[in-house]
Amino acid sequence: MIQLVTFDLWNTIFTNKHYSDLRFDYFTKFLKKRQIPISLKEVENAFNLAFHLSNVNFKENSYRHIYTNDRISRLLKVLNLEIPQSDRKKIEIKFEEIMLKDPPSLKIGVKETLYELSENFKIGLISNTGITSGRIIKKVFNSYDIGKFFRIFLFSDELGFYKPNTIMFELALKKFKCVPQNAIHIGDRLETDIKGAKECNMLTIWINDSNSSRSKEIQPDYEIQQIYDAVPIINGIM
Repeated sequence: MIQLVTFDLWNTIFTNKHYSDLRFDYFTKFLKKRQIPISLKEVENAFNLAFHLSNVNFKENSYRHIYTNDRISRLLKVLNLEIPQSDRKKIEIKFEEIMLKDPPSLKIGVKETLYELSENFKIGLISNTGITSGRIIKKVFNSYDIGKFFRIFLFSDELGFYKPNTIMFELALKKFKCVPQNAIHIGDRLETDIKGAKECNMLTIWINDSNSSRSKEIQPDYEIQQIYDAVPIINGIM
């Protein structure tokens, strides 16, 4: 019998939205305002090399979270640039809060799904975060009036590890005193959501709205295309 339902965030609750260009523009304007002579090409290369995480092997690092201030430190190091700590903090806050000016949209059916499931089940969020912190994401949740449905928010920047490290799933189970067999996780990524939850023996629902190929190694218990399709599945699990 299901007692706990946990959700992923990106492409599950929120539609994927990237803010890299806005952060790049802010940083270049910051340099120009302070008359720091670094070309756009140099900044672009530094962002690709040191700020974005395309070259990071998360598995080798046990999926430890990489914080925004660490990214900024690496960026400045590549640019061979030293700036006051107060300016570094301004950049960090600006990078994190950019989402508030242009929030991502909710996926179709999110409010209806949360409303119906919250009547009978405990609801939690288990989310990897990038540069946008959990603090900011919760503000966006409240602006959409969906924060009220969640009894717990677990973010990688607050716990120090990314999914599929099992720490967030284990903590959710512990918080609600729920055995794994009575919990189900909903997410769109096999290698993070489904893998992490399955390693904790939770049930899983994979949102495959892009018709991706199934994995031989990672097998979800259920597969859906729209988030609301999870409602009858969860209500029907005995």
